[in-house]
Amino acid sequence: MSESFVPEPTPEPDFDLPAEPGASTQEYVDLDGDGYTETTQIDSNGDGEIDAVLTDVDGDFYDDVAAFDNTPGDGEFTADVIAVAADGDGLADVVFDDTNLDGVFDTVTPGNDEPLPYANPYETSAGVAPLETPFTEQSS
Repeated sequence: MSESFVPEPTPEPDFDLPAEPGASTQEYVDLDGDGYTETTQIDSNGDGEIDAVLTDVDGDFYDDVAAFDNTPGDGEFTADVIAVAADGDGLADVVFDDTNLDGVFDTVTPGNDEPLPYANPYETSAGVAPLETPFTEQSS
């Protein structure tokens, strides 16, 4: 494979609510302008910078991609770990990891059906999914 995905850094958005130091905050946003808030931006450690972005790309209320920035303090969100739920059930099937932070993913590991918010190997979690029963069937 000669090509590799190099994520573009994006400026950190300001969270609307001031967080207590160390408090986790999250914000649901509509980044593509379609009227649906399918993206969750999470500041898991309360430092005012986004640490994780969870995206539901198909609108089924299950996250499909989780991106994690494990290098706080630089003011830009650059994902160095990306977990993907290929079958759309919100559970990680594969995890890409840029271990040396050069912008190229160095390792690919199985996700072991870990809920996407918990698929970051460097932090405990993004803190948004319940551990005991991550997903329940939704009724219409």
